[in-house]
Amino acid sequence: MARVFIDGFESGRLDLWDSSNNASVTAAATGMDGSYCLYCNASNAAYASRPVPTASEYYVAFRFRSISSNTNGIAYFNSSGTRVGTLIRLGGYLVAKLGTNGGTTLATGTKPIDDNTTYLIEIYFKPADTGGRWVVKVDGITDIDYTGDTTPGPTTIDRIGLGTNYTGSACYAYYDNFIVDNETFPGNTRIQAIRPTAAGNSTQWTPSAGSNWDCVDEVPPSTSDYVYTNTPDSLDLYTFGDLSGSIDSIQCVQVQALAMLEGAPTPQKLQLAVRTGGSNYFSNSKAIPTGSPRTVFDIWVNNPNTSSPWEASEVNGAEFGIKAVVQ
Repeated sequence: MARVFIDGFESGRLDLWDSSNNASVTAAATGMDGSYCLYCNASNAAYASRPVPTASEYYVAFRFRSISSNTNGIAYFNSSGTRVGTLIRLGGYLVAKLGTNGGTTLATGTKPIDDNTTYLIEIYFKPADTGGRWVVKVDGITDIDYTGDTTPGPTTIDRIGLGTNYTGSACYAYYDNFIVDNETFPGNTRIQAIRPTAAGNSTQWTPSAGSNWDCVDEVPPSTSDYVYTNTPDSLDLYTFGDLSGSIDSIQCVQVQALAMLEGAPTPQKLQLAVRTGGSNYFSNSKAIPTGSPRTVFDIWVNNPNTSSPWEASEVNGAEFGIKAVVQ
């Protein structure tokens, strides 16, 4: 596994993040990609965070653009509710902190981080009492490299946040192309969204009106038209638009679906689907939210038909969709 999670915020929604405050998805700022990005906007507690599989280290990358000299908190790492590491901006420079924003300064960078300038920030963080590590790159150049005691106690990471939820720490900044990797620095990776354009190989869900694909192609998603089913193993597939621009390499494909349970349906879970090379492939079963729709996702690092990294032509020729399952 390499890519663990990605979000270019191109769904126009923030619900891949389970905790947020004073944060929203807004039109892409200067230097960001696509149509949308994340905006943290408050003098106190402006953040979005989400869980990640518990691990001893992570690599993270994102585009960052502060629009206020008051911006202090940039990103943080938690373990079972304890802040283990924080990256802040202080005096115009990046600072790696032990624990919270107010913790011991471990290292300070030398590259000025100015307002109204977009940067690619990459982080490698390993919380440990000895042999812990902070490495921070700015636009591909190492700005911080610290080895030593990097944790107030816990030695794992299970949640990553952008912005700040530390009292008295402000964040007025835009973020885009957020990537979590468990093997290597993500580098200058760009996240591109493609959307349904026509019905695919299977059309087993019922559209609320019109064609099935036409009910699931809006951005941000509409809840006034949709597809639905109460039949186990029903599969809806859609053809998608092509990738655009020059593609160097593809690190993963992430499939997303906005879904919810209504009433007491027989199929209680959802699988994300990929059709490539003439065969269908499915993710593990995903719990479907109740009460209000939320986005579920799955990542294919490699093409499941070839077990090799995706080629642009394979993504362009693939179909993606959803399958209703009992368990």
